[in-house]
Amino acid sequence: MRSAATLALPMIILPAAAVSSFIVPESTKIKNRINHNGQPTSSTQNYLFTMNKKLTAEELENSYPEGKPATYDLMPGEIGLGPESIVRPLLKQTQLQNRKLKVVYDAKKHGWDARTFHAKVDAKGASVVLAKCRGQWIGGYNPRGWASLGGVRSSVASFLFYQKFPVVGGWQKLRVSRNGSMACGKDEFDAGIYFGADSLVIPLTGDRKKLCVSRLGYYFETGPGKKTTLLPLKGADSNLDELFVISGVYGKDEVIPNSGGVSELGFF
Repeated sequence: MRSAATLALPMIILPAAAVSSFIVPESTKIKNRINHNGQPTSSTQNYLFTMNKKLTAEELENSYPEGKPATYDLMPGEIGLGPESIVRPLLKQTQLQNRKLKVVYDAKKHGWDARTFHAKVDAKGASVVLAKCRGQWIGGYNPRGWASLGGVRSSVASFLFYQKFPVVGGWQKLRVSRNGSMACGKDEFDAGIYFGADSLVIPLTGDRKKLCVSRLGYYFETGPGKKTTLLPLKGADSNLDELFVISGVYGKDEVIPNSGGVSELGFF
């Protein structure tokens, strides 16, 4: 009889597709860097850093805030009229909650064009789309960002939002529905903004580059107002007046989470 130490263990062979889903592109490989406080330099590294530690329930809850649906709660606002200040209250329980923000794409300045859009937003990580239509702000939060790698980039933490009272402010968030989100429904180099297949679509192509389409209920919920669209006029697509993408500011030694390929295993 063989001893336990000499028992042969069965070899487990994973399909190539399964193995490839865990391969991190060269541009997003984790750098073994620690900042001056002795902590990893990104939220992704922090997650890897704490895998071998015994975490409390609270630490585990906070180790990756976007492994769960978005919160409806808002943060206190900040002084300022720029796009960064406008979206700040919406970022509670996100990667960008405590991070300095910057506008990486301004359609009026950079052009209403899908390829130009991707040149500005790709590899920037989690981002907020902020659009103005008929005087009302609408938009969405994409935790997975864009990379022009094709396919979709899903996240249970994605959400859409609209301004409830254009004059005095107030926001309503709309969570991912039970049918899944597709925070980025089309990550193609020549396609614009797609939250779901139709929840918030700004193609940035064709003759109507400012066109915005929104159909709620399948990929994102309709909210307390049972809205069928984010747009001010029900049943009518509209042209946008303004369009911005806001991303986080990262140091030169920081790795930007979700800046390249992402795993689509259904966890986030």
